Amino acid sequence: MEIELHEELQRYRKEVLELSQGEAAERLNIGSSSLSNYERGIREIPSKMLPKFKEVYKIPTKEMNRILYGENTDEYNSDPMVLRESFENEETAAIIQMLDEHPKLKRVLASLTYQTDKRKEKFSNQVSQLYNFIREW
Repeated sequence: MEIELHEELQRYRKEVLELSQGEAAERLNIGSSSLSNYERGIREIPSKMLPKFKEVYKIPTKEMNRILYGENTDEYNSDPMVLRESFENEETAAIIQMLDEHPKLKRVLASLTYQTDKRKEKFSNQVSQLYNFIREW
């Protein structure tokens, strides 16, 4: 039985990335209802969204080919755990690059390593609230 594109992308989001639908929609810069409709096959995924899914989900090219065309990838491991590790490595590299490009942010985060767990939690909550405020603004 052949799995449809929308089912594959949903599986990838859930099993590989372990992202909620809301978080994935935010990263894709679309509404949760749009992503839900794509994943359930109610709306067809526009071809212009495919590169965005590949970029945001950090889907390796061979895995994307398998998803799109049902290609056989015997030489490539599409195990969710291996793909998740690859995604996390790319995400970590992007975070490190961002810290290198923003030394003030790096210093603030470095200073947190010397704080108590309670202060770290308080800082994290404040940053999360600021993020939500900016996002809603």
